[in-house]
This record gives sequence, C-alpha cells and structure tokens, in this order.
Amino acid sequence: MQEKSLLSFDQLSAIAQSLNQATNELTRVVGALDESLQRLSVGIVVWVHVQTWSEEDSPFYEAEQVGYAKVNGLWGIAIRKVAGREDTDDPDEVRNIWLFNDAPRDLRLRAIEKLPQVVDELAKAAAKTTEIVNKKLSETKGYAAAIGILNPDGSKKTGAVAKEKK
Repeated sequence: MQEKSLLSFDQLSAIAQSLNQATNELTRVVGALDESLQRLSVGIVVWVHVQTWSEEDSPFYEAEQVGYAKVNGLWGIAIRKVAGREDTDDPDEVRNIWLFNDAPRDLRLRAIEKLPQVVDELAKAAAKTTEIVNKKLSETKGYAAAIGILNPDGSKKTGAVAKEKK
C-alpha cells in the first residue's frame, strides 16, 4: 500500500506542476487584459452572471459573477459571490469579492469564458455614461452662464464672481 501511495504522490506532483504552469499562463494573459482595461480609466462597475444556485421552492439564491469593479482600492477584472432573494428588489449581499487573479482557481475557470461579455458590457455602460455626463455638462454650463460665471460659449469669464441674491 505504501508503494501505491508513493506512486500516486509522484503522479500528483507531475500533474500539479503542469496545472500550475497552465494557471500561471492564464494569470499572465488575464493580467494583460486587466492592465489594458485599467489604462482606459473607465471607472465604471459592470457584472456578468456566471452561475446561480437555488433550491426548488425557495426564494433564496447564491450566484457567481465576473465583472469590472474597484476591489480594495484597485480597479480591475473581478469575481464575486453574492446571495439574495428572488422575491424582493433588495440588492444582493456580496459574500466575497476578489480581483480576478486573486480568486480561487475554480471560480476563475468558471468565469473565464465570460470575459468577452464583461468587455462588451463595459463598452455599453461607458457609452451610456458618456451620454449622461454630456447632458449634465450641458445643463451645468447653462446654469453657470445663467449666474454669470461662464460666457454663452462656455468659456470662463475673466474676473467673474457669482452674483449673490439678496
């Protein structure tokens, strides 16, 4: 029996080395994508569904999501586990959240195929946010012009001081 255990350990050792090499390469590739997204400085959170568990006849569920978010002060591709109820509009409770390459291996393997969808959702969210920001910018410029801080063309008035209402 001891000889069989040694053989199994040798097999495990060889397989572990191969597994770790493949995982390290996956980590490198995801890291390159992550760095590219960080350079864009989008600063928008998106999440894509990976997997959900629930019991029959129960409103409770748990889910895994992959996305782009700020985790512990750093923006990046991330994975999170959430829990919630299907019969309420309450936000999901975040149980765990990791930057992608810090997440457990099994979560990364389930989430990896969703990365193209994360990038698509990020692009959609960035386009929508750009529209909102431009609308708010126009409104704010109009307000600033109305109180005498900006010229009608949006340029700053020299020596302008907001008029105080009495």
